[in-house]
Amino acid sequence: TTSILGISITKTLSSTWVTEGLHLLHYRAMPLYLTRHGQTDWNLQRRWQSRTDTPLNDTGYRQAGAMQRELRQRNLTFSRVICSPLNRAQETTRIILDGSTNTVETNEALLEINLGDYEGRFEADLREEMGPAYDEWRKTRHREAAPGGESIYDVATRICPVLESVRNETGAVLIVAHGGVHMAIKAELSQCFSV
Repeated sequence: TTSILGISITKTLSSTWVTEGLHLLHYRAMPLYLTRHGQTDWNLQRRWQSRTDTPLNDTGYRQAGAMQRELRQRNLTFSRVICSPLNRAQETTRIILDGSTNTVETNEALLEINLGDYEGRFEADLREEMGPAYDEWRKTRHREAAPGGESIYDVATRICPVLESVRNETGAVLIVAHGGVHMAIKAELSQCFSV
């Protein structure tokens, strides 16, 4: 038995990859689906985009279309859909929910992790400039923020009210956000940051 958001639970958090890009968590009895926005040019270039509002590229649009088809094929419906305010997540959500009756809730807490001084930088450039310190930061970014940014722990703290708001949902919930946000959600729900 563990306690998540003040609720005692017994082994109710399980996780499954449903399809490429869609992660299913069982939070209490509620299915919680996480999907990341489709690809952007910065993703392709291995450039840290953080909160820079980059649009989907052609591959990103195709990925969102594939997700829409997958959700329809599985006949998945959602009692709530919550999305990051960044355009790449909003556009992904618009495409995957096309034709559905869902209202999309935009929540600032789902903004991508703030990467501070690393935002907009190419991964290869940072690795060259920082040497082994860059790879060390990548391994410890759950607790070590980039200069001027946030750690995954900081993001987990920020998203707690979102998780609190869905804990009593009886239907499936879809969260469309970012890699750093999804890492934080999974860490928070599995109590990775508990002492």
